[in-house]
Amino acid sequence: MKNYRWLLLGTIALALLAHNAAAQSYRLRTLAEQLESQASDLAERSYSDYRNSSLSNRTSLDSLFLAQQFSASANIFHRMVSDGRREPELRDASTILTELVRRSDRGFGQRSQWSSVQRTLDDILRELNGGGFGGGIGGGIGGGEGPRRDDEGGRQTGRLRWRGTVDDEINLVIRDDNVEVRTIGGSEYNNATFNFTSPLPRRRLSVVARLLNGRGEVRVIQQPSRDNDYTAVVQIRDTKGGARDYEIEVTW
Repeated sequence: MKNYRWLLLGTIALALLAHNAAAQSYRLRTLAEQLESQASDLAERSYSDYRNSSLSNRTSLDSLFLAQQFSASANIFHRMVSDGRREPELRDASTILTELVRRSDRGFGQRSQWSSVQRTLDDILRELNGGGFGGGIGGGIGGGEGPRRDDEGGRQTGRLRWRGTVDDEINLVIRDDNVEVRTIGGSEYNNATFNFTSPLPRRRLSVVARLLNGRGEVRVIQQPSRDNDYTAVVQIRDTKGGARDYEIEVTW
């Protein structure tokens, strides 16, 4: 009877894990399909605006070709997800997509569409880094929670909160449990504070940056890898004149 009880509990646990993995896989497929649709709309709108424009320059052409390239890349990513490719491959693919978005200058009046693409891509990165896809436990990254572990080698999900003043442009250089502020433009301020739920892991992964308070833009311009000693770099830009307080969240 006792052995039967343990067998029953084990069966229930396996069923719950399978359910979580299936739900995670379904959400990832839905997000990949959404990203492909958004990218296709962006590419069509970009060319439509270019065709209707009487003047163009190298920057506008770069923006146009980038939109087309991103659309094709989003299509490949959707196919990879549908084909059930391994999670490390999907992580690498999402990093490539992130780099393409980073290069966008939101030209041809497509700022809102690029922003929508970025939000969907952020959701995809959270889904992949949440540990649930392909047999892990749990979903996205929690708000006020500490680090969590999945069931594949004890990998952690962590978070960094940073607060400080930005005049024009700064880079946050994140390594282990430290943040170095590099002032790129504008006045330098030394009032920054930050806290980690856990150090940035010394392995290749994707980080996601989110603006919690401030009027400018925040984006990841370098993902951690062996080549850069597992260092992430987050850019904060404020181009509206004058300094402003910012708060950002970086998750992995």
